[in-house]
Amino acid sequence: MNTTQLECFVTVAENLNFARAAAILHITQPAVTHQIVSLEGELDAKLFIRTTRSVKLTPEGWSFLADAKNILNMTYGAKAKLAHQAREEVRFFGIGCHSALELALLPPVLQKMRERYPQVHPYINLIPFSSLQNLLDEESINVMMSFQAEHVKKEPGTFLELAKVPVSCVIAPSHPFAGRSRLYLEELRQGGMVLCEPGKNPAAIARVQGQLIGYHPPEELYFTENPACALTLVEAGLGFTLLPDVAAMRHPRLIYVPVEDAGVLSYGLYYKSLKDQPVLKDFISFMRGPFSAKAGDA
Repeated sequence: MNTTQLECFVTVAENLNFARAAAILHITQPAVTHQIVSLEGELDAKLFIRTTRSVKLTPEGWSFLADAKNILNMTYGAKAKLAHQAREEVRFFGIGCHSALELALLPPVLQKMRERYPQVHPYINLIPFSSLQNLLDEESINVMMSFQAEHVKKEPGTFLELAKVPVSCVIAPSHPFAGRSRLYLEELRQGGMVLCEPGKNPAAIARVQGQLIGYHPPEELYFTENPACALTLVEAGLGFTLLPDVAAMRHPRLIYVPVEDAGVLSYGLYYKSLKDQPVLKDFISFMRGPFSAKAGDA
């Protein structure tokens, strides 16, 4: 396995197009294909499903993507450190996010981290929840931002709650529900509804979506890949969507109305251990800032 193989794999995975990946890497498309086939042979796993119309990652491809990025990141970091003869060793701090909406929480936290630990470089992994769990298990990341997992035999690590958050109906200002202070599930059985793919939202949201979907004819349903895409359709006035209502992650041009009978979720951080982890302890301390509800002691 070499960096050329990994660069080809990551570029194809990010673009889902071999020709575009070849153009970005400034090599021929057959060369990209050769590197992918060679990598699949070494891993003894198929990473992509290719048809004449599309390219998709296999489950094995999704699982390997985060590892490939981490390997490349460490390789680039090592090269940079040697090239510049760094006086102080650079340390990487891995942060796992399962939704692009969570990124809004990080800038003030990372600014404080930079002031206190200039040698620590944050590396953000934005990938599906199941892959993040694997990274945390392998200690390839230090902390994972997440809603608490439900009905699992073994949690990914120690969970620290930052806030209890309601499930809200997210709507555009022009929506009929815009003047409401609360809603009930029964009221959401009509009108346009925007849904995220299973696994891109907490299980509680998927259950509520499942309860409502049967009441909506196909012309009222809009399917999206993730919450960020769902908010785009909501802002366009195509309907409502259901999301955990973390205040710091709210879309500034949309309205969030709590759904009284949809439940409450626990949002926080998963980590393996705080022993001899001063950077992780401070990261947790800084993460409390955006939340008004106080979590338990780390």
